Amino acid sequence: MREALARKHHRQQALLRAVGQQRLSTQAELVRALRGAGYPATQATVSRDIVELGLVKVARDGTHAYAPPSAATPGGGTERLRRFCEDYPVEGALAANLVVLRSLPGTANALAAALDASRIEEAIGTLAGDDTVFVAASTERHARALLGRLTTFGIARREAK
Repeated sequence: MREALARKHHRQQALLRAVGQQRLSTQAELVRALRGAGYPATQATVSRDIVELGLVKVARDGTHAYAPPSAATPGGGTERLRRFCEDYPVEGALAANLVVLRSLPGTANALAAALDASRIEEAIGTLAGDDTVFVAASTERHARALLGRLTTFGIARREAK
């Protein structure tokens, strides 16, 4: 088991180096980069590593590529959330104690990771799909306060239908 954990750690470090040095836009490209570095990997393995490492997709020269989390930047997670909202249009609506956020296809995981990293106190947890993130709050009142706070990051308020 210890050997497996060491292999995983080394593979994840290689993945972080790869996304820091190359423009890798798909999980298939991540798999190829890891295999090129001598680490056997599958798409499922890379998918788990993306979540565990907190990799995000960022806009670079008109394309999107994976990047390491930006926890070292001033403002930490809240700055990451602010930058995400500057780069992508996001709309939010209330549904009882949930805040439903809609963004561009393929960006919901990055948005959820930015929300989680921001540690906004009203947000209990997030669930991301392709273009939608559900943010759970403990009460409807907390959900309203959460959406109000998110609008300060540039999220547009949308009325639920």
